[in-house]
Amino acid sequence: MEIPSKVRQAAQYLVEMYGDHVEHLGTYRGAEAFYYRFPDDVTAGFPPVYLIKDDKLKEVGGFEALEIIGSFVENFSESDVK
Repeated sequence: MEIPSKVRQAAQYLVEMYGDHVEHLGTYRGAEAFYYRFPDDVTAGFPPVYLIKDDKLKEVGGFEALEIIGSFVENFSESDVK
């Protein structure tokens, strides 16, 4: 799926620092969900999640962002985290 321009604009500062790593997650509660996947060699905080619905963008951070990302990962457990 093509990344909407509103999402690209919201993630632009990360793209400029770390490269173009915006990815589509899927549909979350009626909104299309995207996130910025930090490169493996970058130690950073929570990855931001961008929800877009009816051309309105909401940026989500913190533990809520992890919850959204986790909802798209099957069989995820703490033992999978390295």
